[in-house]
Formats: sequence, structure tokens, C-alpha cells
Amino acid sequence: MAQKEHMSDRAKIGILFILLVLGFATAILASAIKVTWVDGDMWRSRAEDLTRDFKPQKATRGNIYSSDGKILATTVPECDLYLDFMRKPLLDKRGNIQYVEGTKDTLFYTAIVDSNYNKYLDSVCLILHNNFPDTSAQWFHDFIDSARKAKKPKGCVRIRQHVPYSDWMRICKFPGWRKGVVKYVSGKSVIHYKRFKTYGNMAESVIGFETGVEKYSGLEGYYDSILRGKDGLVLHRRLAWGSWIPVGRRSNIAVSSSDSVRTDSIPGHPVINGQDIVSTIDTRLQDIAHYSLERSLRRYGSTAGCAILIEVETGNVLVCSSLVRDTAGRYRESANRNVPLSDLYEPGSIFKPVLLTAMYNDPKVDLDTAMLLPVGTKRFSTKSAVVVDHDSKGNAMVPLWKAVATSSNVAFCELAWRYYEKRRDTLLSQVGAIFPYNPIGVDIKGPEYKGTTNTLIYDNNFVRFCYGYTSSVSPLRMATFYNAIANGGRMVKPRFCKGVIRNGKLEEFPIQMLNERICSEEIAHTIRDMLVGVVEGGTGDNIKNDTYTIAGKTGTAVVSPNAHTSNATFVGFFPADKPKYTCLVLMRDITLFGRNAAPVFLDIADCVVSLDKELDCRPTIQKLAEKRKNDKNYNVYALPTVTKAPQADIRQDYRLLGINYGKISKLTPWCIYDEADTLASEKGYEPYQIKNDLVPNCYGMTIKDALLLCRSVGLDVTFEGHGKVVSQEPKGRTPIGKNKKVHLKLRTK
Repeated sequence: MAQKEHMSDRAKIGILFILLVLGFATAILASAIKVTWVDGDMWRSRAEDLTRDFKPQKATRGNIYSSDGKILATTVPECDLYLDFMRKPLLDKRGNIQYVEGTKDTLFYTAIVDSNYNKYLDSVCLILHNNFPDTSAQWFHDFIDSARKAKKPKGCVRIRQHVPYSDWMRICKFPGWRKGVVKYVSGKSVIHYKRFKTYGNMAESVIGFETGVEKYSGLEGYYDSILRGKDGLVLHRRLAWGSWIPVGRRSNIAVSSSDSVRTDSIPGHPVINGQDIVSTIDTRLQDIAHYSLERSLRRYGSTAGCAILIEVETGNVLVCSSLVRDTAGRYRESANRNVPLSDLYEPGSIFKPVLLTAMYNDPKVDLDTAMLLPVGTKRFSTKSAVVVDHDSKGNAMVPLWKAVATSSNVAFCELAWRYYEKRRDTLLSQVGAIFPYNPIGVDIKGPEYKGTTNTLIYDNNFVRFCYGYTSSVSPLRMATFYNAIANGGRMVKPRFCKGVIRNGKLEEFPIQMLNERICSEEIAHTIRDMLVGVVEGGTGDNIKNDTYTIAGKTGTAVVSPNAHTSNATFVGFFPADKPKYTCLVLMRDITLFGRNAAPVFLDIADCVVSLDKELDCRPTIQKLAEKRKNDKNYNVYALPTVTKAPQADIRQDYRLLGINYGKISKLTPWCIYDEADTLASEKGYEPYQIKNDLVPNCYGMTIKDALLLCRSVGLDVTFEGHGKVVSQEPKGRTPIGKNKKVHLKLRTK
């Protein structure tokens, strides 16, 4: 009976235990059901609140394009390179520290194993050196090595900031280095975004400098609201160590009300990236202007200078180069000084056409290009200084057109004194009506100061005003005036941006006028013809050429008489018969004169003419023939002559001239010109047969052709001088000696 009671107690305990287990299981199952189905939405929402959230996301800034389709400024990623060198004890499967077999040395785990580290370290250092040439690859090698071998190496060592993203990725892709490159520091990504200018410092004053945190000058500053876009709130997911990354591969994810994350407390909105703009700058022309101007500034020791090229009808500024000499003697675009826009200076003689235009507009003034005016030296009153013309050869009387061509100060003072000595305020008001002294509000952000003019009460100020002194103007406004003369009297506002790209299409801004009519078209043509005379036979004849005509004016304004330094300017437009482009070149504080700025003008103009297919400035055979009919000195317009030349070179030149040239003979690649009075090219050239046993006659040839000719018969050539061959040893048509050498003397004729 006792045994049965004992068995009953054990059974009771077993049953109780089973009931407890079932009870716990039922409770757990009920809780799971409640958590999953009843309160599931609430707990999922809380979990998402902890792991997912809306974070501010910056919009991508729009690009700035050039007029020829190149990217001038864009946003690119750059990275801070951090490496993880921390050593951790290596544990086995049971969590015990492992030791080197047979020793008590601990085995350590490193993000970059020794084999991969040693194999690719030199490559990493070379990549860093290429991006930062001021720091040697050896320095990077020593720095990284010392950080890795420290007693307590850090898990986050900063190697270098601002590494280009492409090179940062190259380092990550080295075998074994990906785990060692730190991606997040203090919860923030090491990848940043910066504004990158494709052409470096070239045209940077126009594109814009960063003047503060997200503050810019130039086009960047003026069109900031268009380029910046609009920041948004973008859904992010939380990672370990407090790092957050955008959900999905794209960072600009639009947030919608149907998203599973609650949006009632945080109003989400998508990122709106900035729009692209198209500037008027032409990179091909800007490049030519930049380096031509830099060479001239360096040659003459100038402190600063600028070059501006404007399209006559539209006002598009195709070139705007502003170079300032820094403390290291380099000429660079400066963030603190935009020479074409902010510099105010006395223009000198380039102001004379402004004065002349104002006089032509005055009905009380009767001007004629043939009217005689005094040149040389003259004193207009006892209270004024003696006015002296540059390179004066004595007093004389010359017509007005010649006074403009030779830039006579005396002649212009005579005109003003004759018509305005009693009406000085009238002259000032008439000049102010046609010249933009006030800021014109161009579309680049930067200082643009108001031009000034001294009072003309004093006689000395009055006469000095007549040849470009006592006034302070900016180069861009002076170029704007000349552009109005080229445009028949219509003054167009210069612009640096063509328009905005929306939906893949360019929405071009309208052309704006500063002054519908500064003078009549007839007056503009008269001024233009006199400016042509400046280049054809005046102070600007150093850029005269036979391909196209230029109308321009030289200007020299003395800055410091004691130091003999001047501001040299050349401004004009081309082609003079149908002006399409206006250009101004300024060099500040040089010891020479305005004509020294003209070669930079010519470099820019030559480049424009060669690139603009609409300009037909090449002297074709038809144009040459037409000139010969109207000119008795027809030899000037005869066919291009060479003493001897390869037929291939002649054929290429003739193709550029529009002349149909055929081979003279298949027996020789050389030909010689026959002085024939004909425009038929086939009759103008005869074959030149080279005899292998005789020294060729190289007289009159260029060194290029002479070298080619002599080497074709096995002769070695030495030469001295430059220009064309004036003598040779041994003489032409003599037997070739054993040494097979010929010496040529060259001279410019």
C-alpha cells in the first residue's frame, strides 16, 4: 500500500512538471502571437524608428558648360584616406588566444595582412605622390610604415585628405586592402564632394572662386540659386557604430506617403538637384588668349593684365582672361581681383574715339575726316601744360583721319578746345550719354565699381581729358563701347551665360541692350573707317595682315612718370568690313607703349578666324584675280612663289587658297616656280629633277625644305642662322664629295 502511494507522488510531480511546461509554452506562444499579429505593427514601427530615419541629403550642384560643349565646373567626390592598423589577438573556435607554435608570442589579426601590405605599399605611396607632388612617395612610405609598426597602432590613421575618389577606389581594390581602408569615421562617411574646375585656373574669375562656406563669386555666385538645387530628406538605414547610409543604391530617393516609415512627424521631400548652365566662354579661344597674354605679361614685366573677346551682335563674352602677378612671380586668375570688371584705370588714347563719337553727335560741331588739325606740340592756355605728341617730328597740319591713325594728342585737344572751351559741361554730358560709366550689372558676381571723371573746370584737366586722362573706366566697359561702334551704334550688354539647360534643352537668355543707339550707323561707319587707318598705316600697323582687316586703337596711359611705367591697351574689332568680334587687351605697369598689347590681340583674332567657318577671309584665286584687275601693281597679288618646294606642300597651300593644283610631273616630288604672268597654277611651276651625283642648289630655300632636299641625295646637313639659305658649301651643282656633307648659311632677308 505504501509502495502505491510513493508511485502516486512521483506521478503527481511528473504531471505537475508537464503542466508547468505546457503553461510556459502556452504563454510563450500567446506572447508570440500577440507580438506578431496583435502588436506587430507597433513593434515593427518602433524598430524602424531606431534603424531607419529621414536624414538631410544635399542636392548635387549643377554643372557649368562652355559654349563649345566642355565642362568648366562640376561636382566630384573626393575622399579622406584612413587606414586601420589595429592589431587584435587571434582567437580559436573556443575563444582562446592563439600563440605561435612553440613560443609564447601571441598571434594577431590585422585588417591588411603582411603579404598584401608589403606587396602594394609602394603602389599606394606612388598614387598619393602623383596627387600631391609636394610630398614624396618615400615620405608616405615612412609615415604609413611607422603608423603600422607603432607599439599601439590605431584603428583609424589619417593618411591624407582630399584624395580623388578614383584613386581612393584604386587603393581599395588592391588585394587585401579593402578591409584596411576605413569607410566611416565618427559615423560619417569619408567621401565628400567638392567643386572641381576642369581647366584649373583658366577663366576661374568668370567661373567663380569659393569665397566662403557654399559662397561663390563669378557665375557660381550669380546663378547660385539655379546651380544649387534644393536639399531633401532622404530615407537612411542605420548600420553598426552609428553609421547611416541611404536606402538603396541611389541617394536621392523620393519619400512618399505610402512608405512604411512614419512620416507624420518628419515631412520628407525629395532632393532636387541643381540645373546646368551654359557659359559663353569658348575654351579654345580662352586657352589661346590665356597663354598669349601670360607670355606678354611675363616678357614686359607687367603686374596684371586682361584679354576680352565679345561677339558683336549678341554680347557673348567668348574670352575673359584676368591675370595678376602673385608673390611668387606667377600670373594667375585671382579671387580678390577681376581685372576686366573691377579695375578702374585711365584708358589713354583708346578714349579718343569716345570723344570723337560725342562730337559727331553734337549738331553744333561740324567734323570732316579731311579737316586739317595741328600736330606736334601746343600749349592751349597759360594754365595748362604743353601737350606733346609721341614721336613728334615737329609741328604740322594733318587731316583728322591721320590724326586718329597717329594718335595725336594735340589734334584732339584742338578739336575740344575749338568747340567746347566754353561748353565743357556739355562735352561731359554728351560723353556720359554714350559711355557706360555706371556699373552695367553683368551676370558674374564680383565688385563692379562706378567709373569717374574729374571736373573740367581747370584747363589742364580739360586738355588731359581729351586724350584719355582724368577718367577712370573698367576694361569691360571700354570693350562694350567699341563693340557698340562695331554694331552700328547699338550697345549690347555683355553676358557670360547663354542660358539654362532644362529637360535636356538649352533655354537661352534674351539679348539685352544697354543703349539702343549711341550714334547713327553712318557715324559708326565713319569711326570704323578711321580705326582701320590706325592698323593699316598708324600706331597699330604691327598687326596689319593681308588675310583680314582690323579696326582698332592703341592706348598708352602713363602711370608713374618717374618710373616710366604705363598701362598699354589695344582694342578693336574684326573683320573691319563686317565686324563680328570685338577684342580688348590690357597690360598694366609696363615700360612700353600700347602697340605692345596688339600682338596678343592678333593671336586671338587669328585663332578666331581659323575656327569660325562663317568667316571667309582666305584670299581665294577669284579674290586675287579681282584685285589684280583693280590694281596696277598686280605682282602683289600673283601666285605664292617658292624657289623650290615639295609638290605635296604646295598642293596643300593651294587647297587652302581655293586653287586647283595638279601634279607637274610624276618623275619628281619637287618643283620650281617659273616667273610667269599667269594665274594658271599648272603653268607657274615646273618639275625640278634632282641629280644624285650633284649637290643640290639650296639658295633661297627654307631650312625645312633644304634639309629634305639634301637628305634625299644622301647628304648630311649643318647650318647656321635663321631665315632662308643665302650661301652653301660646297656650291650647288658641284660633284658630291667623299664626306657627303653640306653647310648652309641662313639669313632673314
